[in-house]
Amino acid sequence: MKKVLGLIFAALLALAGCGQTNTATTESSSTASSVDSSSQSSQVKEEKTKILKGKMDEFDVTMTFVYTDVVKNFKMDMLGKMNVEIPAGVTPEEFQTIFREAMEDSPEYLEIKDEPGVNVEYFITEDKKMRVVMELDLEKADLNKVKNTYFFKSLADGIEDFKKPNALFAALKLQGFKEE
Repeated sequence: MKKVLGLIFAALLALAGCGQTNTATTESSSTASSVDSSSQSSQVKEEKTKILKGKMDEFDVTMTFVYTDVVKNFKMDMLGKMNVEIPAGVTPEEFQTIFREAMEDSPEYLEIKDEPGVNVEYFITEDKKMRVVMELDLEKADLNKVKNTYFFKSLADGIEDFKKPNALFAALKLQGFKEE
């Protein structure tokens, strides 16, 4: 059991740089649709979803953005090779359970565990790959606090980019992400 927990800890350490994104900041215009109603004009912001896929380090990454003139919800789904072998006699499901238990006790996870609008989950797939899913509800989360946590520290410099989705998408496309 100590060997398995050691492998899990090593895997957690290997994930340190996995959630990092580096985005450029540029000016963008916001999108809004106008609706005329009985000679009164009011603006209604249309909610949109954009999915971008690309690579980060050795992970296949899918980013999903729900936005109007600002990003409201961000989800990053990362799938890649584990840097440790699953011990003989341990199924991927068992390893996932052990891994999650170890993760839930880690100081990195504990600092965001009860944060509103924040969710981080780890999975071990049938083909023995690691899947990390990080979600951020920007309407509920305290971004000043979240951006200084282990999982979202890479967002600290680009947190303002969530206020300019078109610039954020353009920067990700320059980094090789493709729109789905």
